[in-house]
Amino acid sequence: MRPIYLCLLFVSGSVSLLTAQETYTVFVSSRATSSVKNYDLEGKYLGNFVAPGYGGLSGTEDILFHPDGRILVSGFQNTAIKSYDGESGLYLGDFSSGYTLATPSKMSIGPDSLIYVTQWGTTQNKVVRFDLDGNFVDEFTNVGVSNGLGHIWDIYGDFYIAQYGNGGNGIIRRFDPDGNDLGTFVNSAILQGPTNIWWGPGGDLFITDWTVGNVLRYSSSGSYKGVWATGMVNPEGVATLPNGDVLIGDWGVDAVHRFDSLGISLGMFNSFGGLVDPNSVRLLTRQTSATYEPTTLPDRVAWIGPGPDGRYTLEMTFPVGARVHSRIVNAMGQSLAIIHDQEWVSGQSFTSWNAPGQWTPGVYYIQVRTDSAYWSFPFSIR
Repeated sequence: MRPIYLCLLFVSGSVSLLTAQETYTVFVSSRATSSVKNYDLEGKYLGNFVAPGYGGLSGTEDILFHPDGRILVSGFQNTAIKSYDGESGLYLGDFSSGYTLATPSKMSIGPDSLIYVTQWGTTQNKVVRFDLDGNFVDEFTNVGVSNGLGHIWDIYGDFYIAQYGNGGNGIIRRFDPDGNDLGTFVNSAILQGPTNIWWGPGGDLFITDWTVGNVLRYSSSGSYKGVWATGMVNPEGVATLPNGDVLIGDWGVDAVHRFDSLGISLGMFNSFGGLVDPNSVRLLTRQTSATYEPTTLPDRVAWIGPGPDGRYTLEMTFPVGARVHSRIVNAMGQSLAIIHDQEWVSGQSFTSWNAPGQWTPGVYYIQVRTDSAYWSFPFSIR
């Protein structure tokens, strides 16, 4: 595997920069009360976003943020996806049409801008696609995925889904971009009851195991690498906070755990709000205002490499100190590695980085953010 690409950016001088204020809200499903709860970043309870049973919601399963601002919610006893106003929570009616869902569960927007919905049912259980207007498109998978839950894509468009099974024989199943079954990607030799899956640091696959109460880590090729986080009872529902902390819902304690980026427990995220059986956790980012403000940009931000040893160098020169967050993401925007985690940098600094050997070939991005500016540079690993 040989990384190639050279990306440079030079910025200097004082300018008027458009800056936006961001606010964050954590949405958590409360399955047993057929509702959706809201919390701030510190876990403070903000109230119901969807009151129990509002709009006919029954058995909350998942929450999805529509690009137009609506918030979609699935319920295992509903036959259509529910739609709510993203600001007020006002019920807007059924979102999906043209297909009667059987025990709908997890939802995602795919790389094709279609909405993918899993079905838990024993007979009707193919993954279904709808367009962004809610119109039925097709049954995506060519075979059923009984008890299918969380799902993701890789940089090649292959589709991975957690198949819970009976809680003891669960697997991660893989499909090609056309929905053709490619078989088992992670078997049940160690994994028992998978619920959520995501790509994490190093391009590894992270899996919540509802049965065992932990998070397992596998390589991008499906090899077991160990336990990433423990101390849960029945984990389901995952979200990553802006600082890299991970929130995981837990049926067994009716609360949400908080872990740092290394999987070390930081305690409970929330403890109030009448939450029962949380199985979906989502972070919503809102732009609240935008103003032009004079600011001094860095003299230089550069992504240089690779060198003879395959290493890249992130070079930054700041005329005044700045708090920096930089990370590596894949083509789908999923964070794979943190380089700076809100670190204070002043003057000139150099940070080297080398892609782990197990990373798959493809296009990646280095993203650099301060309080007043943002940069993104592409590079390739081959």
